[in-house]
Amino acid sequence: MRARPTAPADSPSLLRRMNSAHVLEVIRERGPISRAQLARETGLSKPTVNEVVERLLDATYVEEAAPADGHRPRRPGPRGRLLRFRADLGHVVGVDIGADKALALVADLSGRILARERRAVSEQARAGQDPLLREVRATARAALRAAGLGADGLRAVGVGTPGVVDPASGRIMLAPQLAGWEGLALGPRLQRTFGCPVVVDNETHVSLLAEKWRGAAQDVRDAVYVQVGVGIGGAVLVNGELYRGATGAAGEIGYLAGDGDGAPEYGAGPFEWAAGARAYARLGARAAERPRAGALLRELAGGDPAAVTAQTVFAAAARSDAAAQEVVTELTRRLARGVAGFVTALNPELVIVGGGIANAGPALLEPLEAGVRALVPVPPRIELSRLGDESVALGAVRLAADVADASLFPLAAGAAS
Repeated sequence: MRARPTAPADSPSLLRRMNSAHVLEVIRERGPISRAQLARETGLSKPTVNEVVERLLDATYVEEAAPADGHRPRRPGPRGRLLRFRADLGHVVGVDIGADKALALVADLSGRILARERRAVSEQARAGQDPLLREVRATARAALRAAGLGADGLRAVGVGTPGVVDPASGRIMLAPQLAGWEGLALGPRLQRTFGCPVVVDNETHVSLLAEKWRGAAQDVRDAVYVQVGVGIGGAVLVNGELYRGATGAAGEIGYLAGDGDGAPEYGAGPFEWAAGARAYARLGARAAERPRAGALLRELAGGDPAAVTAQTVFAAAARSDAAAQEVVTELTRRLARGVAGFVTALNPELVIVGGGIANAGPALLEPLEAGVRALVPVPPRIELSRLGDESVALGAVRLAADVADASLFPLAAGAAS
């Protein structure tokens, strides 16, 4: 199929598409909305708004109806009609594939979440590619059933996964958390199951998309996201757009130099080995082995120092346990050094910290802010993610919705004049 010629920047067809995209987005985000209000919100003239609206109505992207009683206060004169985005034209699924869970969200085209399904990933499923794929498929299908939907109305599936997703081949690299995952072309494998486009990206990149859509980065153009869990990953927002890098590996800060103890194991990068969840477990276990100083850590770990986790360490630190506080201080210092390098190179307005370790709240945020501020020439604002552990799946919904938009709304997306 031959590519269509690109319209000149000042062509009427391009202007119509731009106006259509702008009007559709405002209806989608602010609707139900009147034509008069739409003109005010978009800054377009009333004749232009009417022309665009008629095209959108003809294409069935929006619908127009009298407001329901109670939606607007009654006023003298005829009641205006309101425009509403047709969010029911299709549905999307966002999937988070993790080392310990699979989570699927089903949403309409406005991003409203209709159903969710979370399943723990068993050790057996983590041991190989096919068992984990079966678990992912089962989780997504269960979410669709919970929403009362079948696969026939599914427009796209978005997936967030550990590892780097090569933009040219779609294959996954650097995913030591999941056995057999490296080299997998995940999108095509899942597309055969769902019969619709499947788009796959790194879990941290997808989390930043969620933050830009509904989180801390909504009004920010330059930001970085730092995910701190078993691994440590990053994502970069430049001028309002996600930056993935030449091979999709932008933000892989887990592979920065670490100042921790010993050589990394399990395929981990030096920085994540030094400052991620496994570091809390290692240093916490050593502290718990001290006969007197480690008593509270041992108690919280059920008497077994080897069972100490990051959650154990923060719980003990919250009770003013000196041994646990030493661990938190040391590992927050290490984390601050790595984040400071990330920040110095990119000069973001905002740093968003997510992942399991971020659940520690102020106990992590306050020393991290102080540590980064002391090391960088222009300190950014630092916030913890407010999206919780659904951030990856929510970002995957946004990823899928963008794909669905491009196919469903060519008039507004620019594929038609």
